[in-house]
Amino acid sequence: MQNHKHLVLFFILILFLPNNAKTQSESDTSIRYIHKEKISAKAKFTSVITKCFLPKNKTNKKLRRGNYTSKASAIPKHFFKEFWIDTLQINNRNVYSISPKGKKTKKHVLYLHGGAYVNNIIKPQWEVVGIFVRKTRCTFIVPDYPLTPTYSHEDAFAMLDALYLNLLIKVPSKDILLMGDSAGGGLALALAQKQRNEGTPSSSQMILISPWLDVTLSNPEIIEVEKKDPLLKAKNFALVSQFWSGKSTPDNYLVSPINGPLEGLPKISIFTGTHDILYPDCQKFKTLMEEKNISINYFEYPKMFHVWVFFTPIAESKVAIEQICKLILE
Repeated sequence: MQNHKHLVLFFILILFLPNNAKTQSESDTSIRYIHKEKISAKAKFTSVITKCFLPKNKTNKKLRRGNYTSKASAIPKHFFKEFWIDTLQINNRNVYSISPKGKKTKKHVLYLHGGAYVNNIIKPQWEVVGIFVRKTRCTFIVPDYPLTPTYSHEDAFAMLDALYLNLLIKVPSKDILLMGDSAGGGLALALAQKQRNEGTPSSSQMILISPWLDVTLSNPEIIEVEKKDPLLKAKNFALVSQFWSGKSTPDNYLVSPINGPLEGLPKISIFTGTHDILYPDCQKFKTLMEEKNISINYFEYPKMFHVWVFFTPIAESKVAIEQICKLILE
């Protein structure tokens, strides 16, 4: 009978004593979001229209020219009425600071635009930056970073390193966020990895929208996804890895950050659509992080195309924008 009492006490202790040795699944606060809503009519229409009528991508042709340059789209005129706009020069390149008039937070978002490392920022990207500034009351820092074929990733990082150190003089790292879309998403991740390796104070978090994580586009799963992608074809970006790599190789993590270090980085949030040729590498990156028990926020939108977030009339864009704003304000 005495032994039975000890056994009962043992089970009570197991049930009610606090357990500090939580598993990753119990302690991990990461977000796993799969958009459940049926694809909106506007998204379907946008996908069909872009597939049928969007001009064929001319990235390879631009790179073969050698002297191709892409100028940044002008800041929308209404920005100057609504926001404070400041411009400074870093390494002889423009950097735009966009902040709300009136009440604002201390947070600064370093936003790196996409464009396959060839094309500069365009109006839809500016407009979404405006939405983020309006909704979060944060300051967005938008650099006109060097693009290929005139420049390579070495030139881009020389500018971004200088810009980040300049920003650290004014803003503590805990109030800095990195954000990028497409190629800019890959560049943001590579910048964080470089800072980690060099011991530079890291930003508080990263938000990557349809990021280009491997410029080689060699993931075999891309072949099937490409059939559904209304915007991108892998062959149109065949020369980017060669030009953007410069004196390095495409597998260098500064060019293809999927090959870079995963530990010791700021919290990462990835937004990806399943009808985007970059989707397989986003999945692969998530798996690599999970295998190392590293926290990552993952937002997946079934049937969404590349950078759908910037197609603001569609419902899926509005949902993602709200999610991104919530992350920024954490």
